[in-house]
Amino acid sequence: MRRTSTRLLAAAITGATLLGLTTAPARAAAPFEATASPYAFIGNAGQESITVENQRWTRPEYVADRTAAHPGWSIHLSDERLGAGLPRQDIRAYAGQGETAIQTAAWTKGFISLMDRNNYDVPFLVFKFGGDNEVCEGFVGFEQPRLFVRKLDGELHEVLDLTSPAEAWQVTSPDSLDAPGPGVVTIEVKRVSTAAHIADFDPFRKYAGRERVRADGHEIVMTYPEPGTGTKKTLRLLAGTRAVSC
Repeated sequence: MRRTSTRLLAAAITGATLLGLTTAPARAAAPFEATASPYAFIGNAGQESITVENQRWTRPEYVADRTAAHPGWSIHLSDERLGAGLPRQDIRAYAGQGETAIQTAAWTKGFISLMDRNNYDVPFLVFKFGGDNEVCEGFVGFEQPRLFVRKLDGELHEVLDLTSPAEAWQVTSPDSLDAPGPGVVTIEVKRVSTAAHIADFDPFRKYAGRERVRADGHEIVMTYPEPGTGTKKTLRLLAGTRAVSC
């Protein structure tokens, strides 16, 4: 599986910000380290993510259009046109580390919308980030996540019980613009709390096996029938996830 990620790193000497698709190299663990990811997606053809480290990242909105990882879907961050009536808000993320635990923290703010090709003005899923600011010591704040899914009437409806699976209707395939027919996508929201839970995702792979890691955020697991065969396929999406190594 091809693994790429969009990494944003503050250059220590020039202060420049690098933004591009790169292959994430292995590197030695720092005593204190922090990572924030507004989204990280594992598709049938590869991975895609935004990774923020050693800086604050803010955009009015961000769009990852149809890519190799999700050729039939597009991913939108804090896109007001696709926000299920949520208040206007920038997509924001921060991750910083220092020589002490109190200087090491990560957080994310915003919401994510997933668009297919069936109904271009209504996403089939909108998720507002939840959780707390992840820090090495203490507990800072908490926000409840919110989930909206598109139903048979073509409108978004809020899911009030996030402990049970929800269904989005008339969703076209994430794998191709040419795949036949829409179907039902089953959506499960899982709270992230350990490094092991997110170890498969490129931004957080380096935290696996470390002794003291704190993590928070949500994983959205989406299951759908493959067009033509009906075989169940599963996609994984991290939304507003953070980790710190202390």
